[in-house]
Amino acid sequence: SPGKASLFKNRGDGSFELAPAKWLNAIRQLAAMDAEFADFDNDGFPDLFIVGKPTGKGGKGVMLFHNDGAGGFADVSNLLPTGLTSGHQIGTTDYDKDGDLDVFIASLNGELHLLQNEGGNINHYLKLQLTGLRDGSSKNNHFGIGAKVEMRAGDLYQMKTVTDPNIHFGLGAHLKADVVRILWTNGTPQNMFFPGSDQDLIESQVLKGSCAFLYVWDGGKYTFSKDMMWRSALGMPLGIMGANSAYAPADPSKEYLKIPGEQMKLHSGKYTVQVTEELWEAAYFDKLELVAIDHPQTEQVFVDERFTLPPYSDAFDLFAVRKKWPPVAAFDGAGTDLLPQILEKDDRYIANFQMARYQGITEMHDLVLDPGTALPAGNLLLYLNGWIFPSDASINVALGQSSKLQVLPPQLQVLNKKGEWQTVIPNMGFPMGKDKTMVVDLSGKFLSKDRRVKIRTNMEIYWDEIFFAPKAKPGKTVATRLNPASADLHYRGFSELYRKGGRYGPHWFDYGKVSKGQKWRDLIGNYTRFGEVAPLLTAVDDQLVIMNSGDEMTVTFDAAKLPPLPAGWKRDFLIYSEGWIKDGDINTAHGKTAGPLPFHAMSQYPYTKNEAFPSDAAHREYLKKYNTRKVGTEQFRREILDFE
Repeated sequence: SPGKASLFKNRGDGSFELAPAKWLNAIRQLAAMDAEFADFDNDGFPDLFIVGKPTGKGGKGVMLFHNDGAGGFADVSNLLPTGLTSGHQIGTTDYDKDGDLDVFIASLNGELHLLQNEGGNINHYLKLQLTGLRDGSSKNNHFGIGAKVEMRAGDLYQMKTVTDPNIHFGLGAHLKADVVRILWTNGTPQNMFFPGSDQDLIESQVLKGSCAFLYVWDGGKYTFSKDMMWRSALGMPLGIMGANSAYAPADPSKEYLKIPGEQMKLHSGKYTVQVTEELWEAAYFDKLELVAIDHPQTEQVFVDERFTLPPYSDAFDLFAVRKKWPPVAAFDGAGTDLLPQILEKDDRYIANFQMARYQGITEMHDLVLDPGTALPAGNLLLYLNGWIFPSDASINVALGQSSKLQVLPPQLQVLNKKGEWQTVIPNMGFPMGKDKTMVVDLSGKFLSKDRRVKIRTNMEIYWDEIFFAPKAKPGKTVATRLNPASADLHYRGFSELYRKGGRYGPHWFDYGKVSKGQKWRDLIGNYTRFGEVAPLLTAVDDQLVIMNSGDEMTVTFDAAKLPPLPAGWKRDFLIYSEGWIKDGDINTAHGKTAGPLPFHAMSQYPYTKNEAFPSDAAHREYLKKYNTRKVGTEQFRREILDFE
């Protein structure tokens, strides 16, 4: 129903004040029914269009106020056709495609009027259409409705909440915008620099959350080696059914990852690694350790780098391979030959599947592997090296509400005596991120003399190298554990991203090319202060190194503490980490804040009211000494304003 209209001015601090009465004196005789801010002359300042019912003599039912750019509005209703006396609803769009906004008005008697803007395009403008990905993502709706779009052109700044597929910005005298930033509805930011006018802005498939990164010194530079702490997904929703939410287990990630000896070299008498946090998440490291594995050169050693459900162990099993036995045949469900892609580790990945609607989910697909008859009799192990493109919190919520699409982790099937495929491992796990090797024990799994196996899944997994090997214990090995000699926490920035191996390869990171600035909207709260943090990494005690996105931890290990390497032996390494990762997705529990802090004794996350982070004297001292770096969102908000 019609009512009195008032204008409130944004103070810029999250509060509003009533605008001076002189600004809108003319609307005192208007019972307003609809209003819209829109830039009708493309000068970069939103004007105000109001419709309703006149209430006094000489009153108007359709009014236009021009924004003077200095905080005031001038009545320019005389520019409107004289025959319009009232209005019930308005809508704006560039109907005639001439670069300025036209107006549709629904009158009180049900008539529809179109007001074509003539001359509003004297200034420059920018038109955008957001396009959310329909296939292989589906994190956001197709038209980006609800997203926030910010535009900066010189000293002009505007922000709009998307309510229409077409987005219009006036640029004034500026020929083009300097930068546009979209904050998609799942919270992911996306920047577009110096966009042209009238173009679609298609959602990027962004790797926004996953894990911390490990770089190692190869003798001349730091190179990306592994992603770390993949077994933790703190606060990650597994689905929402009705009013109930189910979250990922709160157990800390405990994982050993192999670093081949040829990949990591001494640096000034020490082994030096860089641990970085570069995605939209916070990392909580409780322990970090380097394990040197000395073994005869006649065998390769592996650890199982696959994701499985907790509980996890802080011990490790070594698997020895004296000879690899690649499959003699490999094909998909349609009979396509896939053997060339998996014979060796060469970044040529199997991609024999069609993407489904959601990122990380594909159509169901099979991989059949034939080990042949030359492989020695006895128990076998199956080694699979590859990578996974994961889903995220928002996608998990959507999947939890769908009865049509369910995730099927890789299951392993063999042929029974009837010649039928039968599942013998319902969930064999999947690679923990990028360039990880899974070790699957086939002991006692075969149901006939036919030793072919089939892997079935609808997860987005790309295999690189697959081979069989007899199950055998390693020969004599020497394992030496090293605690960090030093660990310096500081800000670094973000490595340049590329796809290793082309279209189907994993996201990889060039340490030598780094960008600064604010890539993500930070999880707010207290983080570990910069400086030496090695004392926090030597014991499992809930005294955590808390890393924000953009942080780097330079960690050294003293090579002088390692034993001499015998002749004919090789030294490989394992990196052990224990802790948690929490991403900033809008659907992650406490995904906007660094706290509440995780701890080993919690039964779940979010934890219950009866649980709390330890508050004994040692932990109070830890929080006071280390947990003092405050991080907010101001820098993210100012990033586009300070763009040069």
